[in-house]
Amino acid sequence: MKAKALTAILAAFMLTMTACGTISPPIQNAVTETTTTTTAESIHDSAASSGAESSLEDEKIKTDTFIAEFFDSNICFADTSALVTEAMKGSSFENEIDNSNGVNKITLKGSNGGGMIDVLCIDLSQSDLDNDMEYILENFGDYYFGQTSAQMSGITEDDFVSSYRMTSSVVSKGKYQQYGSVQKSDGMATQFGYTETYAVLSENKLTVVSGAFLSSDMMERQSFSQLMAKFAENVKY
Repeated sequence: MKAKALTAILAAFMLTMTACGTISPPIQNAVTETTTTTTAESIHDSAASSGAESSLEDEKIKTDTFIAEFFDSNICFADTSALVTEAMKGSSFENEIDNSNGVNKITLKGSNGGGMIDVLCIDLSQSDLDNDMEYILENFGDYYFGQTSAQMSGITEDDFVSSYRMTSSVVSKGKYQQYGSVQKSDGMATQFGYTETYAVLSENKLTVVSGAFLSSDMMERQSFSQLMAKFAENVKY
């Protein structure tokens, strides 16, 4: 699968990234005269806030540029059907698997919740990317984790009760992992969630398993995290 399929996937990724929208400031219907006292502290706080926003924007531009260059480079997708079949053996979840555009998309359904897992393997052997292994792992991993965790509807960063991020590399291979557990209550019901992205770059192949699950049953969240661990065990490293 070459340029057309890769372009289609990139377009889908970029569409997801740009679908967040913006929040406009409230419209002022009346003018109220106010007096503002400016102090050295307020100037410092304002400068710090502006600096943080600028840093985040720079980081987003850097990531977006890398993702565009990544999918525009000479890459192709390898088959992950065997990995999916082996990892899904004995799973208690109802599931549907759609293998299109090089990505195995697994839809999961439990008694009290549901989720998804993406499994893909990208061959970088002919790629002209001018980045080291750790840079590719961190940027692609962070990007995919963001896309995956955003699929848990109604969940924000404040709902995460635990999180972990790790990147390691040895000689010519590297591993990335990021995960987070969610617990959110509205006073009447509680939602339990888990999201994880696991990626391995070895022998010029980048294998990625990324999933998210949300349920009103804590045990289903546990079963999903165990399923993700089973996928990780079956990824060659």
